[in-house]
Amino acid sequence: MLLAATLSLPVLSLPAHAGVTPEASRVIFPAGETEESLQVFNANTYPVLVQAWIDDGRIDALPQESTAPFVMLPPIFRMAAGDQTSLRIIHSGAKLPSDRESLFWLNLYEIPGLPGHRPDNAQAVMVTMRTQIKVFVRPAGLPYGPRELPKRLTFSLAKAGGRLALRIGNPTPYYATFSAILVKAGGRSQQITPDMVAPLSTSTLELDKLDAQAGESAEVLFSLLDDDGNPVVDSVKAETAP
Repeated sequence: MLLAATLSLPVLSLPAHAGVTPEASRVIFPAGETEESLQVFNANTYPVLVQAWIDDGRIDALPQESTAPFVMLPPIFRMAAGDQTSLRIIHSGAKLPSDRESLFWLNLYEIPGLPGHRPDNAQAVMVTMRTQIKVFVRPAGLPYGPRELPKRLTFSLAKAGGRLALRIGNPTPYYATFSAILVKAGGRSQQITPDMVAPLSTSTLELDKLDAQAGESAEVLFSLLDDDGNPVVDSVKAETAP
């Protein structure tokens, strides 16, 4: 279960921002490997206790409920102010799909230490923080590399329930992680921020501010995040279906 936190009257409060920071915004775990490492830093000016685990991304899930095929070492550790720790991510060897990436989430749950100089009669709120980053398990032998992803995505427009919708197709074995999409049609534009589009799947997003007739085209500008978390910007024309 999650480490317990102390909650009392808000007379003295600790900062409410995540200070335990991983060195990367995502982990690419090659299938067949047994272990990867990740450096984490405590940017706080105070010590923290940290619990680390990997799960399916449900924010309300407890560590003991995880069925992810990974073990984190160490699972619980203390970090002084400014400390750096190396985490080991160990794969259990469980079989995963070989034709596409699998997605899991690494959790860092931090509890700050109480300041030693507080008055004896002071009460405090201890604020805990939880940070999640993506862990992609990437099979070997995929037909092409992740750099091909932007050019292989498909975009089209269609009317759904009287509203214009953008349909995104991802025929690739990679997760498409968008940071933003801008659609321009009929002299107007609308920006949307979709969720990830899983491999070999589609996603449909409503465009309540735009309209287009069958046969008309729209310009779609999009930004994807690459393996290093950097944006890759591209644009395409999307036709409106009858």
